[in-house]
Amino acid sequence: MNIRYAKDLDKDQIVSLWNYCFEDGEDFVKYYFENVYDKNNTIIIEENDDVLSALQLNKYKIDLRNREYDVSYVVGVSSKPEVRGFGYMKKLMSHTLEELYKNGEIVSLLMAIDYRLYKRYGFDHCYDQIQYNIKTDDLSGFKVTSRLRKVDFKDSKLLAEIYKTAMKSLNGYALRDEAYFNRFIKEIESENGYIYVDEENKSYISYYIQGDTFFVRELLYNNISSLKSMLAYIYNHNTQCKKTVINAPVDDKIKLIIANLKTCEMKLIPFMAGRVINFERFIESINLNNIEKGQIPCESVKINVIDKYIEQNNSVFEISIIEDKIKIEKVKDNHDIELDINSITQLAFSYLDIDEIFMLNEIDERCLASNQKRLLNILFEKKVNYIDELV
Repeated sequence: MNIRYAKDLDKDQIVSLWNYCFEDGEDFVKYYFENVYDKNNTIIIEENDDVLSALQLNKYKIDLRNREYDVSYVVGVSSKPEVRGFGYMKKLMSHTLEELYKNGEIVSLLMAIDYRLYKRYGFDHCYDQIQYNIKTDDLSGFKVTSRLRKVDFKDSKLLAEIYKTAMKSLNGYALRDEAYFNRFIKEIESENGYIYVDEENKSYISYYIQGDTFFVRELLYNNISSLKSMLAYIYNHNTQCKKTVINAPVDDKIKLIIANLKTCEMKLIPFMAGRVINFERFIESINLNNIEKGQIPCESVKINVIDKYIEQNNSVFEISIIEDKIKIEKVKDNHDIELDINSITQLAFSYLDIDEIFMLNEIDERCLASNQKRLLNILFEKKVNYIDELV
């Protein structure tokens, strides 16, 4: 067994393995392996020149609490059927986590088909979306107030500007530039989808028509007038699409303007998992710019971090804020609180707050002094997370 980065000669086998494991259409697979796949970001297990397991580490930048992080988004985790149940995935994931730490990454992302498979490796749920299931006819009360047009590649800059504005109230989102949107347009087209823009109101919608369903992949708007106009645009498909499905951030406003919520089904959809790769560097990187000096307690807290796969995270860390700077060091003292890397991850991604972590882990909050708990609340502030990257 040999675990290594892929070479040119491995690509055909990796494509074949992807096709066996995932139900993606031929056009999407062609798009992915021509536009996204990079052998230098692909880790495989091979025996006798036979690729048995593989995954990709696609590169993104995300914004967590107004701090930019380079992340590897783990996708395409796959194994041939004849080696499943023999520990290949464990070896592949263990090696990958070691590589991410060695390469200086602080956090990582993963879209889990089954969370049970990845929680054991420290990846845990950090992102949700709302999914609306609406009868298209129920959007009849909205009126088109501005004209939409289909985008082409010259619109990548405009789409990037719209996206940046729409993300201002959100956390954990991928940073997207013009190059990203050039690729995004290709991705949507590879699945026979469409992107239309409301240039006047700086909004856009990407969607697919799937049988009798109008499926909205992403609808980003910057005022309610534009949102209503977009919903009217969807309604104008009512003769061909009887149902409408819209995926949206959890703070989305559609639920506030639908005429009759009783006929609209809303689901909370688990979307993305995250993981802290380097706990010490994450704490050092936290942005304190919005914290007033008087709010910072003169107290330290000692956290015993439990991480079964990245040994460097296994330690007692003493954390304090001195002169507006975070100080963290490994100590041999007794700890104030013990948290596993899964809980640390959900705090770090601002998905849960410290009270929720105490409740879920049945931790008696009296183990901490009030100033210690206030310090943790400053370090781990809950936010509204959003991400919509699929590969």
